[in-house]
Amino acid sequence: MKTQVLLLLLGILVMTSCNHYESKVPISSPSNSIIEESLLGEWILSPESKSEEASGYLEVIPFNDNEYLVQLKEYADSTKHIESIINIRMFASEVSKNTYFNLQFIGTDIDKGFMIYRFKPVSGNRYKVFFLSKNEFNKTFPNSKSFREFVEKNPKEFDKYFEMEGILERKIK
Repeated sequence: MKTQVLLLLLGILVMTSCNHYESKVPISSPSNSIIEESLLGEWILSPESKSEEASGYLEVIPFNDNEYLVQLKEYADSTKHIESIINIRMFASEVSKNTYFNLQFIGTDIDKGFMIYRFKPVSGNRYKVFFLSKNEFNKTFPNSKSFREFVEKNPKEFDKYFEMEGILERKIK
């Protein structure tokens, strides 16, 4: 199940919005995270209502022994020609039996913070993806230890700050 969560987080990054909370520090160091084979592969993130069609997909590959590289591949049009690729670094943080994903855009902007995601299984290879909303959560943390301690001490409160991003499901070729 942990592996499924990572994939969901990757999908969330693909649909970035201006409401995502960004932290200067992750919930924990990536050194405690592991690569789960079940998260690797291609995934589609779509809105909860099936009225909109997905405009791309996510590919999750190992970045190193502890992190994933999530590539958001967007289509130019209905021809399925890839117009752009957005690279995202992702790793899991386990806190009190809950798994959170730390996502960070890779690129020239070295000041990019970490976005935090969660997921809930729906059925089969489908998950609801949730992001930590800056409209709901505005705390700052000087380091990962203090961020983790906040989450450990306030798990129910912390979970209330997440908003739904969409549905993540494995891409069928």
